[in-house]
Amino acid sequence: MASHVVVVDTAARTARIKTTPAKHLTEVLSEACAKFNLNPDNFTLKYNNKPVDLSRTIRLANLPPGAKLDLVQGSRSPSVVNIALQLEQQRLTHKFPSDTSLWQVLRVFETVSEKNLNLTQRGVAVTSSGGSGSGRLNYEMPIFNIMGKEVGTFTDLQKTLAQHGLTGGSQLLRCSFRDSGKSLEDAMTEISGYFKSAETPEATKETQGAHTNNAGTSAAAPETPTPAAPDNAAFEPNPPEPSASAMEDVIPTSQEDTTPAPAPAAEAAPASEPDAPPSDTVTGPDQRPMIIYTPSTSTTPAAVRNTAFNEEDYVPTIDHAKSHQALLQNAGKNKRLASDAELAAAEQAKAEKLAAIEGVTIRVRLPDTSHVEARFGKQETTAALYACVRGVLAYPDQPFALKYPGARGLLVTLSEDKAKRLVADLGFQGRQLMNLVWEDGASGAARTSRSLKQEWYAKGHEMTVKEPPAASVSDEKATKTNAGSENAPPAKKQASSGDKESKLKAMLNKGLFKGRK
Repeated sequence: MASHVVVVDTAARTARIKTTPAKHLTEVLSEACAKFNLNPDNFTLKYNNKPVDLSRTIRLANLPPGAKLDLVQGSRSPSVVNIALQLEQQRLTHKFPSDTSLWQVLRVFETVSEKNLNLTQRGVAVTSSGGSGSGRLNYEMPIFNIMGKEVGTFTDLQKTLAQHGLTGGSQLLRCSFRDSGKSLEDAMTEISGYFKSAETPEATKETQGAHTNNAGTSAAAPETPTPAAPDNAAFEPNPPEPSASAMEDVIPTSQEDTTPAPAPAAEAAPASEPDAPPSDTVTGPDQRPMIIYTPSTSTTPAAVRNTAFNEEDYVPTIDHAKSHQALLQNAGKNKRLASDAELAAAEQAKAEKLAAIEGVTIRVRLPDTSHVEARFGKQETTAALYACVRGVLAYPDQPFALKYPGARGLLVTLSEDKAKRLVADLGFQGRQLMNLVWEDGASGAARTSRSLKQEWYAKGHEMTVKEPPAASVSDEKATKTNAGSENAPPAKKQASSGDKESKLKAMLNKGLFKGRK
């Protein structure tokens, strides 16, 4: 067991640090930097050119007696730490950058938790004479247990995860609460003085995945992802049966607006004339224009009906290899985590983008492969969507759920909540595909029979998929010929007889035949 260690800095200065088995390496780093007049936040320790886990004690670090530790410059960009907060009855997980303070960790867990936890403003009643009489509220101080070391002062709570040795990987923080002996009012005043500059984390339940610095993936956070807007290819008839499993922990992501671009000004209709609805639009049960697509009558899927294809479309080209190599190179580059100002600007831009969206087109795919498409305004809620779908079903009294593909590809259940707006809260934009799934309590008749009512089924029509025009063989050959001529190296210029003679004289003058004189 090491009774002391020797710390060597980049200038070859040495510092002898006395140690005990229970001493943490963060204390060793602080004492060494104090002797060298350095800031410990900017340095780390290495042993045999390998980083040392600063959260461990001397006993767990397996350092030999008199171990030589190198004091090197630490990384300026914070690393990601997966924190598991162990409370009395539950465990919460979240991802944080290593420059997040312990107080901010508690504040983030308060924000993203479904149970409205109170971790930073707890009070306990204390009476003057046992269980009766006058009393007051004392502040309960959060106490962290980090690798056997208790951290329970306001000064320690201001320190970041990196200062406590938590610089990466998955770390467990055990949190308990203890009577501080101070009144709740005095503690709140002291907290406002300590954490005046600490901003309240803005990791709301809708945008918690967008905060790389203050929030990340939370296992205890509710599911409110921003779905990916599928293109028209996702609306092909006879799709595969969707999975009924819902994703409980989804990271919301901001998607690009897939709303079609407006037509050029020369071809656009006058602004005074309203846009005419499509010819196949019908008025829904809630007086909303909608389009109904009935199941295909053909037993062959539309994807395999067209047997004409080009074999060369499936052969990878050099451009494909170059683009794939570029993606691999970009994925291997270190990327700096966004700062608080950049995160705030991104959230502001996202809010402005959602505020500019007037509506979203939602297509619901029914179990019998029927489709119902309607447009909803930006202020309409999920309850309006459920009411619209329920009005065209043959069994509207049977329980069902609407699900949409999340950011990770799994289906996310859309709750029928009047307070959730489709655009502002859920972030839907452009075109969104929904899947109707019968709940466990639905009857067998609803599962096996036609999903639409007869009156709405009669107003629908089959979906037609337009195939892109196939290029002729002559056009393809001409394109390849032009591409080959552009990429071909320039032809060498034919040397004249005079040029050859001058080059030969130059070679003779350089003395290539001096040995024969």
